[in-house]
Amino acid sequence: MASTYRQTLAALYALEAKKGMDFRLSRLDPVLEALGHPQRAFACVHVAGTNGKGSTSAMVEAAFRAGGHRTGLYTSPHVVSFRERIRIAGVPISREAVVRRVAEVETAGATAKTGLTFFEIATLMAFLEMREAGVDVAVIEAGLGGRLDATNVAHGDVAVLTSVGIDHAEFLGSTIEEIAREKAAIIKAGSVAITGALPISAAKIVAARAEEVDAKLLVHGRDFDDFEPLFAAQQSRPGQVPMGAHQLRNAAVAAAAVEALGTRFPVTTAERDAAILAVRWPGRLEMLPRRQGRGSLVLDAAHNPEGAVALASSLDSVAPERPRVLVFASMGDKDWRAVLTTLAPCFDRVVVAPLPMQRAAAPALFQEVVPDAILAPSAEQALDRAEEIATAHGSVVVAGSIFLLGHLYRYCGGAFLENDLDDSVD
Repeated sequence: MASTYRQTLAALYALEAKKGMDFRLSRLDPVLEALGHPQRAFACVHVAGTNGKGSTSAMVEAAFRAGGHRTGLYTSPHVVSFRERIRIAGVPISREAVVRRVAEVETAGATAKTGLTFFEIATLMAFLEMREAGVDVAVIEAGLGGRLDATNVAHGDVAVLTSVGIDHAEFLGSTIEEIAREKAAIIKAGSVAITGALPISAAKIVAARAEEVDAKLLVHGRDFDDFEPLFAAQQSRPGQVPMGAHQLRNAAVAAAAVEALGTRFPVTTAERDAAILAVRWPGRLEMLPRRQGRGSLVLDAAHNPEGAVALASSLDSVAPERPRVLVFASMGDKDWRAVLTTLAPCFDRVVVAPLPMQRAAAPALFQEVVPDAILAPSAEQALDRAEEIATAHGSVVVAGSIFLLGHLYRYCGGAFLENDLDDSVD
């Protein structure tokens, strides 16, 4: 059994490569029994969606914490450190706790004679850490889909669906309706379901699920509108608040989720609004100063068609300076053709980069969509080249994969709220 933080992470990542994904949630029942069902120890806001679920989760957690409630936050994937995934009262899980929790989960899995995947172990670790910390409200982001996602062993008092688009089609289905059905399964009996702006066909499926399990349904555009305080802040404080039209919807959904649990866990409007405006979610339309010029440097984890549309619609606000240059990389199993088709026309030049991962698409493939794309030998050199092309006054946008953002985050000058998020130390 691993004894240090780095050894523990190495074992977890090896497990991810070896076991991959296993969507039979019933496998977790004996493990949860052995652990004493930690997922039952707190109220839960369960957040699913094709895009926006990380930002929305962060906003909900921040609002409850501002209201004086002890919070837990579980999100994925991380940008630079595994510890980002599990937070108690806003603070990342410690390295020592990661080692301890992994050992607890592995012991329970062995007792139950159940082999666990990377994501299952991480999810159960989060539940254990939250129970021990005495969390009042846990905000749990679904990893993939909803119905068969490991997070769905928790009973969401509030179920949030931020958006529904095509992504992970090999697991969730190739149509909006199929994907909506998978995500809507997080809506539990007697809960409150809250949705962002969904396609009509998806909205019908979600409404049917809510009726089936007797859940109260609140819909963006019908029961609540865009979050006005954020709109005002975006006009006056660009770069200091969550940017993009889609974030107005995410913030509105987050505010509705906080209200839905307001009787049990009250938060004043002033506390909620201030917390939502203060949220900073790395790598989501994150605006940084250029390293070699006076224009914008924007990091965004747009990795699917819906995310690309959201980024494209925000560029005139977050990266107006020309020339505008895109640094791009993608996993091979993503619909990178659709992403590039949407993004490339918005840029004067595109620089594509390799990533040191087996799943990554070869940069030369991107020239099928952007024939004049510049091939860089590394992500760092791609950013350097983009800075040169943008000259002193242009803007640079890094997008296409959260793994690209993680690889370049500190090289870009990004800074986390915490100073010690470094997985290379014990």
